[in-house]
Amino acid sequence: MIVSKHGSKRIKERVGLPKRAHLRHIEKVLKYGEQVSEKTSKKLNVIYNNFLYIFAFLEKEEPILITTYEATTY
Repeated sequence: MIVSKHGSKRIKERVGLPKRAHLRHIEKVLKYGEQVSEKTSKKLNVIYNNFLYIFAFLEKEEPILITTYEATTY
C-alpha cells in the first residue's frame, strides 16, 4: 500500500494525522470504509469517518491513495 505525496499532505491537512500514522489509517479505511463506487481496475472511492478517500490502482493491483476530501463537499 502506498500513499502519494499529495495524499499524505491532504491526510495531514484535512484529517489531522501525523505522517507516521498514515499507513495504519489507510489500512483502516480500506478495511472498514464504505465503498461509494464500484471497484474498477483504475480507481476506488471509499467513505470513512465523513471523509472521501480516492484511490488508484497500480499495475500489481496495489492501491495508492491519491487524495482526501470531506464527504460533505463531494
